[in-house]
Amino acid sequence: MEKKVCVIVPFRKISLKFKKCIESILDLNYSNFEVILVNDGNESIQESFLKDLEDKVRILNSYKKGPSFARNLAAKNTCAEFLAFTDSDCIVSKDWLKELLKGIESFPEVVGCGGRQEIPEDATPFEKKIFLFMKKVSFITDYIKKGTHKKLIETHHNPSCNVMYKRDVFLKEGGFLEGLWPGEDVELDYRLRKKGYKLIFNPKAVVYHYRPQSLKDFLKMMYRYGRSAGFLTKKYGFFRKIQIIPLISLFFLILFFLSIIFNFVLFFIILCSIILFSLLIYFKFDFTLFLLAFLSYIFWNCGFFKEIFLIKRRF
Repeated sequence: MEKKVCVIVPFRKISLKFKKCIESILDLNYSNFEVILVNDGNESIQESFLKDLEDKVRILNSYKKGPSFARNLAAKNTCAEFLAFTDSDCIVSKDWLKELLKGIESFPEVVGCGGRQEIPEDATPFEKKIFLFMKKVSFITDYIKKGTHKKLIETHHNPSCNVMYKRDVFLKEGGFLEGLWPGEDVELDYRLRKKGYKLIFNPKAVVYHYRPQSLKDFLKMMYRYGRSAGFLTKKYGFFRKIQIIPLISLFFLILFFLSIIFNFVLFFIILCSIILFSLLIYFKFDFTLFLLAFLSYIFWNCGFFKEIFLIKRRF
């Protein structure tokens, strides 16, 4: 008999993407699962759409307490053995649950399994550029894994848009840190690994994830990522590759002031030019990707250092 799984999706608005997400979940090639949607504070939801789903899903309300609280709330309101999480702007593949379960059940010490992210075919050209950029920088972010291999591999982190956990361990270890978003999935996975649990990545467990549709929304996202990284650095110290970015920024800032004091500004300009040209080569002279990298670097750092220098703790 198939193991019982609860698919959990927090949401704030009912968009076309959200409807596609639910349709893909209800069309999964798996029989023993339930769906819990958590309304995270949307007071103007389209009742007609939700009424059509009454016999297919359960709907809870988290009253604008954030995605972490919403996911934890759903986890506490199911008796399923496994919890599968995705976002309201994702479309899951038909064998998504089967592949996530395969990853967890392959090794007894594994408590969580994540999968690959791809871009939907109907995504806008700008969304596809963002996806390509995020794949290009995956070596340092550990967010979008390329999945060119077909084997299950151990990993440090699986994003909450495509992940499954054993419910008993998830609840025992406190679930997602409520109030933290984004980065709540990074924080949970770090705590799990510190306790000795293992996480697995299965490239065959695929979700198709839409991305920000405007530069403004993308930069807001990068700023939030930076603030989250700053908080996690204050809480746990340095434990991720991406945390080297602010150190590099500080190094260049110090080098800039030294170049002014000791009059080697030309050397500093040449060094920066070489680095920028190297980035252009890495992005294959795609100036859109280069611009996304440059702007995201600025906004991510702004978020990071704002969080670092906050005197009052967020949590």
